[in-house]
Amino acid sequence: MGRNMRINKPARAPNRVIPVRKSGLKKSARLIHACGSEPPRVALIVETSTSFGRRLLSGIAAYIRENKPWSVYFGQRSVYDPIPSWLKTWTGDGIISRAAIPEIREVVTKTDVPTVDLNEQMGDLGIPQVSNDHAAIARLAAEHLLERGFTRFGYIGHAGLYWSDRRYQAFAETVGKLGHPCEEYPGRIEGWRSLRQGSWEREMDAVARWISRLSKPAGIMACDDFRALQLLAACRLADVAVPEQVAVIGVGGDDVSCELASPPLSSVILNAWRMGYEAAALLDRLMHGEPPALQQSLIAPLGIVTRQSTDVTAIADPMVAEAMRFIREHASEGINVADLLRHLSVSRTALQDHFRKGLGASIHQVILDARIARVKELLAETTLSLQDIADRTAFTHFEYMSTVFKQRTGSTPAMYRRERGQRPPDRPQA
Repeated sequence: MGRNMRINKPARAPNRVIPVRKSGLKKSARLIHACGSEPPRVALIVETSTSFGRRLLSGIAAYIRENKPWSVYFGQRSVYDPIPSWLKTWTGDGIISRAAIPEIREVVTKTDVPTVDLNEQMGDLGIPQVSNDHAAIARLAAEHLLERGFTRFGYIGHAGLYWSDRRYQAFAETVGKLGHPCEEYPGRIEGWRSLRQGSWEREMDAVARWISRLSKPAGIMACDDFRALQLLAACRLADVAVPEQVAVIGVGGDDVSCELASPPLSSVILNAWRMGYEAAALLDRLMHGEPPALQQSLIAPLGIVTRQSTDVTAIADPMVAEAMRFIREHASEGINVADLLRHLSVSRTALQDHFRKGLGASIHQVILDARIARVKELLAETTLSLQDIADRTAFTHFEYMSTVFKQRTGSTPAMYRRERGQRPPDRPQA
């Protein structure tokens, strides 16, 4: 991720465990390979099509590298692919499954193979589970929007799915304790198959109508990054400015999806690597004959990456909100105050008064700040020359851009790039 992106870390809290109903797992009667000379045979039913799934697998791989090797069975798959036919007659030593389809319930209840569940869509399967802490995720998202001054809130998810409903409940509870309302998008999925078949196109108009009616300015949490991307599309359809009228935060921290979004999407970062590592550690204990853990491990989120979709202070003044949207979209084209006045069809005196009351700044200052913000992005996320960056931000000469940049930030462009420029990603911390 770009080094200029701000990560808000949650307060330190240990990953928690909560009781669940007694597991129905049978104790394996076979000789466990892990106790002998041969490596245990482990099936990984985890999607490879998402960054979350790949980070899970990375955590599992890290545990294996740090301990005794496993003989791993897995293949390329997406979230809703059917269960591999070979799994139904699996005679190996362990399974880690994130299969999100009902058939997995029958498989895991009929086998005596130690199994760890990473699926969060169907609820408890009666076996040891490692899960995201959905309440902590929602609280972090709510606090992020509250810090930006929002007093009206919305939530859009997949009503009827456990993990989405849990996030809504905690989000609404967090803002509700401060006396703020939260409106949930009323659409419900018709079972897990509607997600697989893609129900979004059928409800786009309904979401656009919902976002149009929502009291603004509002902070909205989406249950995950892809639902947030769909919401951003509905905002464009409804001509609702993001983030000036509606700030949107997703969940998942998928870098590519978040940065391709328009505007780039803020997101809660999930600790998928830790989930995978803990799932592997738990399965290892089960395969060594330890009693099944009668608990559900909850993995806390890592923090928030702030991008443009929430990089705003709540603006109640509709004129200022529209002005800010125009500035955000056109600042790098070299617009000036006159261009903004023509767009809004308002006098300079009136608009200046709105800006000073709503933002405490002049129109010219806000336009210049928007151009400097774009310079920061290009310095941190590209290897463009200073002259190329000046050309792309309407400064004409990089010497003038450098002078203004230092006046506004206290740092030269070269210093900023050294401190914030892209570097190879750090390995997730164990």
